[in-house]
Amino acid sequence: WSLGAIMYEMLVGYPPFYSDEPMSTCRKIVNCRTYLKFSEEAKLSLEAKDLICKLLCSVEQRLGMRSANEIKMKAAFIPEVNDELDTQNFEKFAETDNQVPSATKSGPWRKMLPSKDTNFMGYTYKNFEIVNDHEVPGIGGGIGGNHREENHEVQAKVSKLVDLHKRSSEEWSQKAVEREESSRKSKLYL
Repeated sequence: WSLGAIMYEMLVGYPPFYSDEPMSTCRKIVNCRTYLKFSEEAKLSLEAKDLICKLLCSVEQRLGMRSANEIKMKAAFIPEVNDELDTQNFEKFAETDNQVPSATKSGPWRKMLPSKDTNFMGYTYKNFEIVNDHEVPGIGGGIGGNHREENHEVQAKVSKLVDLHKRSSEEWSQKAVEREESSRKSKLYL
């Protein structure tokens, strides 16, 4: 049930049985066959709708209720792949797409989120930095630079700090031993 509810919310944008009133939400959950609807704005595949329906139903009819083999028997999605570098099944994004899709500007989720959070609905993270073995994003002078010297410098400083810490710990331990011996000797002479 939980997997179906989470899938619905991730694909549609709001919970499957959402209502402003908790009692109404409970009523919708109890009568899930009547109230489980898919928004046309969501544009879900038939397979996605079918899987969600098989998860958001009575316990007796729920997918996987009989055994895990029931789930393993048929793959929900078998992608067509031409070769190991084929990316046709990955979503394609426009390089300058800054607009929030119109489907995210309406819906019952709007009442559930503070207004500052609705600005991020429909946002997709895009990382345009190219990172190779010698580059660390956020360190050094910009994208595409070679940070080998900077990294070596940082590593040298860290090594010095570790050595200094070891030496000071050893010195402190040695002084503690000397104090303890001195204390024992003074007790013997008393």
